[in-house]
Amino acid sequence: MIKSLSSHKETIRSILFLIIGVPVFLLLDSEYGDTLVSNGQWVATILVFLAFIRAYRNGTKRVRNVLFIGIIIGLTGEYLFSKILGMYHYRFDNIPLWLAFAHGLIFAWTLKMSKKLSMQTYAKQVQRGLLFTAIAFSIFWLFWANDVYGFATAVTFMLVLFFTKKSRSFFLIMFVVVCYIELVGTATGCWYWPETAFGIVNWLPSGNPPSRIAVFYFLFDAVVFWIYLYILHPTTRLRYQRRKLITYKVR
Repeated sequence: MIKSLSSHKETIRSILFLIIGVPVFLLLDSEYGDTLVSNGQWVATILVFLAFIRAYRNGTKRVRNVLFIGIIIGLTGEYLFSKILGMYHYRFDNIPLWLAFAHGLIFAWTLKMSKKLSMQTYAKQVQRGLLFTAIAFSIFWLFWANDVYGFATAVTFMLVLFFTKKSRSFFLIMFVVVCYIELVGTATGCWYWPETAFGIVNWLPSGNPPSRIAVFYFLFDAVVFWIYLYILHPTTRLRYQRRKLITYKVR
């Protein structure tokens, strides 16, 4: 009972930290932050790095691996999507250094929350609530921000959910978290999305941000999982496969 209560308090603290911390942090990396501390982006980078160190010290071996994989995959993805494809642009037309640590932190935070949720009796109800939020936001953003691009690709998100029942909590939490971060990031002017897809597909209008941005995080997640299971820990992958085979035979 005491352990359960402590776990709930820790979960609430983590959620509040995300809700409050994201706007404070992104304000530092905005023009407003520059007026306060001269170069807000560097202050933001230091804060994210400290959070990264804390997460690494307190994390399990799996979390530590994810954090470091996130540095490589995150920066590679940022360069591809932002600099080469021009899907979005940062205010200094650069790739902020804090992104090297942020992607892994988001992944690790979501993984932790999804594991906590999976152990609760009300997990299905929370999943339905998150799914309703994702669908409602995509529809609302379609009409409010003329986000045809985001709405069209949000269908991919629904397909992902349909085929990944065991990871459904993870993907739903990731969708909501990423949408929240994107809304705050664009509102503070840290980055922006073109009015059309990639800034060149004039017949496909896009919101700022598009609601489908979480779909690209799923690609990030998939690559992280692949590296973890197939390169760093193949024995873990084999153990999962044996469990699945045993479960199939029992059925």
